[in-house]
Amino acid sequence: MSITPPVRRHTAVLATVLLLLALVTTPAPARAGQAGNVVTFGDSYTASPDQLFNHYRNSSTGSAGTVSSGSSGSSNPLAAPDGYPSRLGCLQAPTNWPRQLAAQTGLPVDDWSCTAETSQSVLSRIDAAIGHGDIHASTRAVILMIGGNDFGPFGMREGADVFNYDAMVARYSDNMRAAAARIRSVAPTAQLVIAGYPQITDGQALCFFNVIPTVPLGVPVPGHAAENALAGMQAAGAAAAGVRFVDNRALTSGHSTCSRNDSRRYVAGIVDTTSPAYPMSLHPTDLGHQALARNNAAAIGF
Repeated sequence: MSITPPVRRHTAVLATVLLLLALVTTPAPARAGQAGNVVTFGDSYTASPDQLFNHYRNSSTGSAGTVSSGSSGSSNPLAAPDGYPSRLGCLQAPTNWPRQLAAQTGLPVDDWSCTAETSQSVLSRIDAAIGHGDIHASTRAVILMIGGNDFGPFGMREGADVFNYDAMVARYSDNMRAAAARIRSVAPTAQLVIAGYPQITDGQALCFFNVIPTVPLGVPVPGHAAENALAGMQAAGAAAAGVRFVDNRALTSGHSTCSRNDSRRYVAGIVDTTSPAYPMSLHPTDLGHQALARNNAAAIGF
């Protein structure tokens, strides 16, 4: 009977240990994404989670930064129930436009939208979607409805010069070029779309109070200037990145918070009892999400 020399025996043991360590420390590969899928990114105008659930999750009493806030038997009516849609810490309405796009087209849709997202923060969400395996060589399309928060406190926190429009356009264009380059590096044949926001004002006013049927009540705002500026920034970013822009503001004209046809209002007011069902105040109604889904689906050939 032969006896393995000590050196060879120790080498074999070391090799076995290193192999086991490699198996333990090597990260699991990303899951295989569905062929022909659509991946969506956006802020609260896309995610649109129930505002009570979302507020509770981000409050000091909720589990900030988590989505496992509650169970089906929870006595807290503010906690999102088990099964409420979410992605990487962000709640998402079951009736938002990405899910309605899936229902309208039959395409698999992976929704990575997140409340408070900006054109800068979305870059890390794109990396996460790639790492997760949702953006891949067989992805059909990627749709980004992003940019509104660049002009608000979230953009300012990142250093955006919100009082310099040219600087905002340049910043947004740089971010969209980076987003497109990152996506194309793994999904070179995917259609890339920047989707605009729906019409929110009637150009003259923003209707916060919709409680009297057919009589929306608003306050004067420079709606045309503000919404034109946002759409213009998005269009410029799309051109810089070489992607398609969908002007949802034009496509949803007449359905703003100030629409006198209550049943056809695409964006809800703040105090609103006459608009179609909606998950968040001053955000798209379920009917508005349907329209956004149709418009964005048409941009990718559906």
